[in-house]
Amino acid sequence: MVKLTPENPEARALEGLHLYHSARSNCSARVRLLLEEKGLAWTGHHLDLLKKENISAAYFGINPKGLVPALVHDGKVVIESNDILVYLEKQFLEPGFREVDDALQPQIDTWLRKSGELHIPAIKTFQYYKLNAAVLEKTPEEEERYWKLQKDPELLAFHGKHSGGKSFSEADAADAIALLTAVFEEMEQALQASPWLVGGRYSLADISWGPSITTVASGGFDFGPFPAIRRWYDALCRRPQFDRAVLEWRKQAQWEKLKKVKSSYADQTHG
Repeated sequence: MVKLTPENPEARALEGLHLYHSARSNCSARVRLLLEEKGLAWTGHHLDLLKKENISAAYFGINPKGLVPALVHDGKVVIESNDILVYLEKQFLEPGFREVDDALQPQIDTWLRKSGELHIPAIKTFQYYKLNAAVLEKTPEEEERYWKLQKDPELLAFHGKHSGGKSFSEADAADAIALLTAVFEEMEQALQASPWLVGGRYSLADISWGPSITTVASGGFDFGPFPAIRRWYDALCRRPQFDRAVLEWRKQAQWEKLKKVKSSYADQTHG
């Protein structure tokens, strides 16, 4: 985890906790969820991804990858969502979400690592293939602005797959589904023996993965073979903090058209 000094002078001047986030971003949602669980006061700066509000020099001056979320705490920024979870857990000890035996602590870190490593090749790729590529298509002007601002090779390669009218392939989707299936098989096994992912206690592992389930489920991933995950996710959804941090944000009106776009996009690409 690295705390950065943002290039954006307005961000450097911020005091307290400020979260730059977006409504349906699962990475944003996991940070909102921990903030809710800890009862922390924070100021939100919502970026509308439909309007490409993250593709600006001002925001790249806060997060040099242009991604959401970004947490600014007293003028310093932490930019990777799972790193933000770890940072908040260390800065604000109560209530704690690593309350498991010392021998089980590495398991929490492993679930956080898997969540981060699989985000682009699995979660993000699956969701773009199923839905987001059609909704978040960039104009030529937006693409030009993005290529000038973005320096990260992995993100340039990812977004290059749906630039200039291109779209993600069935092979991309198959690879993503294979990765997701493998991690969900592991998750299913863990949850068959316990109500939560690590040590029978609600932890950062559950906070990290819960919003990702919401995201891939919205893209139509089949959780039929994973009854323990479905039971665990139902328990998450009953938490008022999860409702406020994850589910309520996804109900924003400007994203309702996603369901219609998903249907028409599927017809165009797979018909």
